[in-house]
Amino acid sequence: MKRRSKVLTAALAAMMCLGLVACGKEFDAAGYTKSVLDANYHEEYAKYAEFRNLSEKEAAKEIEDNRTALAERELTGIGEPTEEEIAAYVASTKTLEKLAKYEVKEAKEQEDGSYIVTVEITPSLVYTKIEENSAALTEEMIAAGESPLESEQAFFKLLNESIARAVEANEYDEPTTFEVKVTADESGAYGIDESQMADIQDALFIQP
Repeated sequence: MKRRSKVLTAALAAMMCLGLVACGKEFDAAGYTKSVLDANYHEEYAKYAEFRNLSEKEAAKEIEDNRTALAERELTGIGEPTEEEIAAYVASTKTLEKLAKYEVKEAKEQEDGSYIVTVEITPSLVYTKIEENSAALTEEMIAAGESPLESEQAFFKLLNESIARAVEANEYDEPTTFEVKVTADESGAYGIDESQMADIQDALFIQP
């Protein structure tokens, strides 16, 4: 099974640039980076909300609404999911994303005003586990007369159960160091580039 689409992290990254203005004081690039990762992967919205000048409830809703919309887009590329199936998929992927293991280190300001933030990442092998469990679960379902190859409902069940089993069996690789570049646009709003968010996702979750 291929890893989840990059669309989610890319869209969230674009949104996170909004409202992040230095306001004449030194920008906390390390704190900002941690808030982005915590909101994306661990459902911790308090600091993210501060950087976005939103209430915590508004920040959470902003991300959750996008998660749901993007999950619906991914699943409708496969078939015609029900609201319940979309909600189940969102819940499954959230448990997967909570496996993200990282530690934000120091931030260094660059000559051009951008920041380089060092993040120690311990990569998850959960996608390898998903592939392993998908194969085994497919055989189990076919033997039980419920083929995920012939029914959308059975396929969505396979998808969510494979994620659940993989999360339980998750293992980690050796830690690596990753550098995140935080830059400001013409208005002074800081953000992480979409390609950087995709690279972070790839570093956090190794593809088989």
